Amino acid sequence: MSKTNFEAITEGVQGLGRFLRSLPIIEAPWDTEFQKRYCSGCAAENCDACPNERFRNNPEWWLSLEADSGVAS
Repeated sequence: MSKTNFEAITEGVQGLGRFLRSLPIIEAPWDTEFQKRYCSGCAAENCDACPNERFRNNPEWWLSLEADSGVAS
């Protein structure tokens, strides 16, 4: 039996992360959290060489965070 879209999206963190990353969102909760954690204290003028690039635009990283920050509510 084929999976529904819901089942495919919610099967695991990677599938959900891929789905969230594909949405045409200008400012997502994972972007806001990334900026709060990494950009607010950064003095770099150019973000192309960001040492935290693996977290940027990465909903899988955001999904791994504890939900106590209120970002997901």
